[in-house]
Amino acid sequence: MNLIKEFDNKLLHRKEVVISLNSEKTPSKADITKELAKNFKSAEESIIVEKIESKFGKKEFTVYAKVYHDLASKNKYETVTRKEKKKRAEEAKKLEDEAKKAVEEKQKQEEAVE
Repeated sequence: MNLIKEFDNKLLHRKEVVISLNSEKTPSKADITKELAKNFKSAEESIIVEKIESKFGKKEFTVYAKVYHDLASKNKYETVTRKEKKKRAEEAKKLEDEAKKAVEEKQKQEEAVE
């Protein structure tokens, strides 16, 4: 992984990074996020990989990413897509249902003891 360009955007509390990678196949955004988290000593949740470019027939990839200083600034400045909103709502509903089931099971156990 070679750092091509790094710009510290102090207004938005982030670093805008351009790196080049050599790989046999196109790397996933998750893999790139893990590598950037190691190199910039940042949390994986505060990194956004915008684009992965390659030229036809070459094994070199150019990656454009944003590394936020903290999760709060990422949530403040990045837009949330409908798909992400839906996913978050489903996860919240699932957690809520699990909590309700746990409370019901606890009540059943208490009734059985009495």
